[in-house]
Amino acid sequence: MKVTFVGTLPPIKAISHYCYFLAVSLSKIVDMEFIGFKEIIPEFLYCGGTKEKSKSNTILKNVETKTLISWYNPLSWIKTGLQSNGDIVHLQHWVYYSSAYYCVILPILKIRGKKIVLTIHNITPHTEDKLSIFIDRILNKILFSYTEIFIVHNLRNKQKLMELYKIRENRIFIATHGTLKPYGHIKGVSKSTARERFHISNEKKVILYFGYMWGYKGVDDLLQSLVFIKQKIKDVLLVIAGQPLKNWDIYEKIIKDNNLDEYLVRKLGYIPDSDIEYYFSCADLVVLPYKLHPFDTHGGVGALAIFFKKPIVVTDVGGLPEYVKDKRAISKPNDPIDISTKIINVLEDENLLQKLSQDSEELSTELNWDVIAEKTSAIYKKMLK
Repeated sequence: MKVTFVGTLPPIKAISHYCYFLAVSLSKIVDMEFIGFKEIIPEFLYCGGTKEKSKSNTILKNVETKTLISWYNPLSWIKTGLQSNGDIVHLQHWVYYSSAYYCVILPILKIRGKKIVLTIHNITPHTEDKLSIFIDRILNKILFSYTEIFIVHNLRNKQKLMELYKIRENRIFIATHGTLKPYGHIKGVSKSTARERFHISNEKKVILYFGYMWGYKGVDDLLQSLVFIKQKIKDVLLVIAGQPLKNWDIYEKIIKDNNLDEYLVRKLGYIPDSDIEYYFSCADLVVLPYKLHPFDTHGGVGALAIFFKKPIVVTDVGGLPEYVKDKRAISKPNDPIDISTKIINVLEDENLLQKLSQDSEELSTELNWDVIAEKTSAIYKKMLK
């Protein structure tokens, strides 16, 4: 059995961490090749650019890697369909523009008799724009007509895929999202060292929001919750680190209207891998306050927090509850008061804080990429049977 894995690798951002770590583990047990993207979309359409400037192309050991696909070159899509040598072709689908390319690639694969697996990272696009949703739905219907097996990350994803596209249950498999870590060497930065870098006192109770700031990520809800948190915990500090994808002024107005400046550290912009460890090391608690709609996936930030064994509070949307083992750390979505209650309860209870940290440590073992690769390989074998 030979597998062609289609996805992104550094320096492209997108889902490159996921693709890299899964491909590394799969390559230990499966004969595989990797076909990657040169360019995913025009640079000006991707906030902060599509590529991390500090990285060169990542090399997968013992895996033939072809960097073929470019958004501006339909011939590269055709070439991908023709040069996929695996018995099984496993494509990573994360956004509607990948559908456009795959709608050319998959028919060619089908004509060539390839078995097609599609991992769907987002069942619906992370936007409420009706045109984008319409385009996504049309392209997916075309794309899914050529797909034999679907992989999703959690049960909610599976149910939503069945509901929206009327796909039979026996064609959808769940293979969860593994832990993520920054590329390169992990230094083992201590909390005090990390806080010294950001000029944060060791006495502070630090909450971390990390990652891109789409509207659905709930930064506004977290800021509103801080209004209540600061009344109970005087030494609280919220660190917001990441790239705003909408006008930051929306959030700045909440900050100014509620006098939150002294309780807030802003680190706005794309965070390079070399700095990620410092942000997580300085935090007492990581919060994922994502909104109910349109979020339906797992989210890479939770996978990072698990790797760093941090206590996490999440909202009850998508696969986020799978990043915690204690219901006391799960909040109602779109509810700043309930989010604040959960955060206060955790930060004021040292035993609970310690338990959530231990839970993350256990999950970091359970969400091992080698285990996920074994599940994925088992799906391949079922297809060939």
